[in-house]
Amino acid sequence: MNEVWIFHAEQAQLASGVFSTREQADAWIRRHGLTGLLTSYPLDEGLYDWAVTHSPFRPKRSEQTTPTFIGRFTSAYRPHEHYRDGRPV
Repeated sequence: MNEVWIFHAEQAQLASGVFSTREQADAWIRRHGLTGLLTSYPLDEGLYDWAVTHSPFRPKRSEQTTPTFIGRFTSAYRPHEHYRDGRPV
């Protein structure tokens, strides 16, 4: 396994589910009628570092290398799916 699927519900501050497959995550989201974002995250690598290595993102300004920026970083280049009421949108 080289990735996990993390579900972050709408307006939640923290993730509410972590799954080893997209299919398991999708089934759980559908069963509970959830709204939010399901995203694939690489294992053993921060998303910022992954993006610098595997996507067009490159830090261009000094603030893009700060702990605050790196800690909040997310990337649309990772596989992801938006859900509303348990269904992909």
